[in-house]
Amino acid sequence: MIRPFCNDDAEDVVRVWLEASLEAHGFIPRAYWESAVEDMRTLYLPMSDEIVVHTDDATGRIDAFLAFVDTHLAALFVAPCAQGKGLGSRLFRIAGRMHPELTLSVYRENERAVSFYRKRGLVVLQERVEEKTGQVELVMGRPEHADGHSAV
Repeated sequence: MIRPFCNDDAEDVVRVWLEASLEAHGFIPRAYWESAVEDMRTLYLPMSDEIVVHTDDATGRIDAFLAFVDTHLAALFVAPCAQGKGLGSRLFRIAGRMHPELTLSVYRENERAVSFYRKRGLVVLQERVEEKTGQVELVMGRPEHADGHSAV
């Protein structure tokens, strides 16, 4: 089931974010993600304008979520145990209906995610180095919403 986030969901959303981040970002030390849990809980979730969660029909547990800050897709995470079942694609379609002009940031080294977004029509609008990790981040969006950004 897909539904809007409520405050009682915060711990489950943070759990999904941490599990998925550790799985997808092996190129960043585990300690970085573990040290960011409190920021996720107290800073990033509250600053999100819209959060949508997916709950597993069998267990009722949250196994995926997406979050927007304005039209920037700040998060789309699927718990590792729920990956490979089309859930990320389903959430991305919902995100696109919510904000057709969406942009997002993804680490260049996260090739699986970059490929996922490219297959769904996004292009690289910009590259930048994320200050906290030193990793190259790709800002991606739809070509028709590039607003003067040069596609790489």
